[in-house]
Amino acid sequence: GSILPQEWLINLGLIEGDMPVIDADVAQLSREKAISVFADNMRLSNDGTSFVIMISFIASQPDKAALIANRIAEIYVNDQLESKVLAGSRTSTFYRQRLGELEQEVRVAEEAVARYESSIGLDTGRGTTLNQQELSDINAEIIRLRGDLAERRAKLTLVRNLRASGGDLGSIADVANSALILRLREQETELLRREAEYSSLYGPRHPRILDLQNERQELNVKIASEVERIALTLQNEVQVSATRLASLEAQLADVRNATAADSASQVRLNELRRQADISKRAYEDFLQRSKTLEENQELVQPDVRIVLIAKPPTRPSSPGSKIFAATGFVICFAIAALVAIVRERLDRGIRSAREVERLLGLNTLGMVPHIGRLKNGQKPYQYLMTKPLSAYTEAVRSVYMAVKLSNVDKQPKVVMVTSSLPNEGKTTFALSLATFAARSHKRVLLIDLDLRHPSVHGELGWQVSGGLVEYMAGDRPLEEVIHHDLETGIHFLPIKGQTTNPTELLDSQRMRQLIDMCREAYDYIVLDSAPVASVTDTRVAALLADRTIFVLRWGSTVASAAEDSVQTLRDVGIEPAGAVITQVDIKRHAKYGYGDMGEYYSQSQKYYVN
Repeated sequence: GSILPQEWLINLGLIEGDMPVIDADVAQLSREKAISVFADNMRLSNDGTSFVIMISFIASQPDKAALIANRIAEIYVNDQLESKVLAGSRTSTFYRQRLGELEQEVRVAEEAVARYESSIGLDTGRGTTLNQQELSDINAEIIRLRGDLAERRAKLTLVRNLRASGGDLGSIADVANSALILRLREQETELLRREAEYSSLYGPRHPRILDLQNERQELNVKIASEVERIALTLQNEVQVSATRLASLEAQLADVRNATAADSASQVRLNELRRQADISKRAYEDFLQRSKTLEENQELVQPDVRIVLIAKPPTRPSSPGSKIFAATGFVICFAIAALVAIVRERLDRGIRSAREVERLLGLNTLGMVPHIGRLKNGQKPYQYLMTKPLSAYTEAVRSVYMAVKLSNVDKQPKVVMVTSSLPNEGKTTFALSLATFAARSHKRVLLIDLDLRHPSVHGELGWQVSGGLVEYMAGDRPLEEVIHHDLETGIHFLPIKGQTTNPTELLDSQRMRQLIDMCREAYDYIVLDSAPVASVTDTRVAALLADRTIFVLRWGSTVASAAEDSVQTLRDVGIEPAGAVITQVDIKRHAKYGYGDMGEYYSQSQKYYVN
């Protein structure tokens, strides 16, 4: 194919004569011939020690040669800038589309919560259902009624005891405080006073005294009658309260049954609310990233710049005599040095443990060397088994021990492996970690939780007919979907089918029960999740694990993507145990002089059997 775009030839305005000029004089020349002649006269070189590119061009006129060399450099720089602007525009379009989808997901989730709250009769102001409110009211009334009944029964018991012993019922509080009894007692007191007065004047048999005594007897009858009435009223109140209490207790049992049904509804409501919260956090996260992207687009710069422009040569390079030949071709050596300030390589790609700590605030658990293409199609986890004393195996061992010792009191049993983006070595490392644990005489289970792009069973060379999705749907029992790989010694739970709601599947009660069952059956469980920046599944899956390992690819993982992913995990309360840098070029890494474990691996090669 052509080595130069046709637009470049047009933009350059090539020289006349024997040069491939795009004008009327050479209109008959084919595009291929013009490109071939142009390419023969262009020279590109590099000194091998820097990222500087030197451009030179041979032409019949010195000014034209310098002009073309400079134009090549300008077009290349502009092409870099346009490519970045176009890439940013595509990314912005993706973010806008994704934001629209996430906004719709949030709306659907919130509407589902509202509909369910309405269907179960939830009072959104109090946060309780009508049955729960009624249960609370009945309980309060029963407590009050039991207190009243106990008090009335105590009074009734006192009345009965006084009657049995011939005591004075007037000592009872209800009798003593009766307004009618008080008035009758006052009248009795007045009669006694008058009776005493008349008795001293007329003697005890005087007719007036006899009349007063008769009146007093009538008062005593009224008092006794009122006391009996109060006692009878007290007995009736006890019966009424007891009947009311029995009725409320029967009603309480019915309401409790209804409230139990509400509890089941509450579980479903909590799941809907949790899903709505996850969707909302994902939307807010994407919205923030979109704003950051728009701000960065305004500051976009090409990854290269021209550091020195070409100047017309003072002597021709050809045609020349032997003197000219001896001194070499004096061409228009137009050095348009393009300093490759390639951010993906120099600034943005994470390479060292110090960068991990500075940018992400994480410790580096290990730096896994790049082991290149292996013989006979061998996989890295197989290399680990055949080379137990290699630098690769030592790096995996370092990560295994670092995670194990991160909590001495309660060693992590479920470990999730994730990354910011695809193709960063996440699944390869998860397989190696699980294989190492199995080689350490642990009963190991590897669960594939990347529901969008599962790859565990493929890496192990298995064809499976069922997996996690089928088990979660109730179509297969657990023993049929967990497979045992005899070569590595690990058990693995793959993903075969697809689901339309991967986040809900991971956030379900059945999923949590599965992990709990596996905790009982296995010594070590490795979860291979989806990348954090790609989907919302990972932040849900991380809640199932005791520790999370964050994988970065040496020199490839962009710092901003890693920072966003780690912050996403922290937003849901997950603090990664640390980071693992994979595919480290040990020789190149040592040249940078980072002073971390990657450099020490290079210096300690004699200790390894690779």
